[in-house]
Amino acid sequence: MAKAKAEKTWSLKEIDSARGDSKGTAFLAFKELKDSFDEGRDFYYLNSAHDGREIEKLRAAGRIYETTVNAILLTEAGYSSIVDYLDG
Repeated sequence: MAKAKAEKTWSLKEIDSARGDSKGTAFLAFKELKDSFDEGRDFYYLNSAHDGREIEKLRAAGRIYETTVNAILLTEAGYSSIVDYLDG
């Protein structure tokens, strides 16, 4: 997860909020596109068992939903793909 700290990432909540979409819209788009994404290039997956402290920091900063257990952070490439999909 160290690499993600060095680059701009977007959470699913941040995408929903920025677009004015309802909760879960970006997640559904992510699920549709996941097979074409590469972890580490398009997104980072934070597992609560291994990345709990990082997830708590994201929650405290308001970047993820309160109910989020495992977090997904999208890179520029992943963010662009989701926005393109949602705008399509």
